[in-house]
Amino acid sequence: GAICWFDGGHSDSMDPHTFFETPYLFTGESGNAAGERPHWSYIRVPGLGFLPGLICPHHDRVQSNGVARAEDIDQMLLRHPGERGLCIDHFAA
Repeated sequence: GAICWFDGGHSDSMDPHTFFETPYLFTGESGNAAGERPHWSYIRVPGLGFLPGLICPHHDRVQSNGVARAEDIDQMLLRHPGERGLCIDHFAA
């Protein structure tokens, strides 16, 4: 929900665990019994632009790729100079 209101958002839409297995987002446990981490990257997705900036929901989480969102959002902001970032921790709403 939060991403849609901003210019853009830090998204885990490429994560097959959150797409196919929604409980991963809430438990932090991967359904992959072999322990392998899938290779995917966070992406910047466009929002409606009612609020300025780039929003990062679930800022304090690590998704199934093993990359902390807190670290990746910093890199994303460097790739999009001039854009402001706003981060929201998991369960903040």
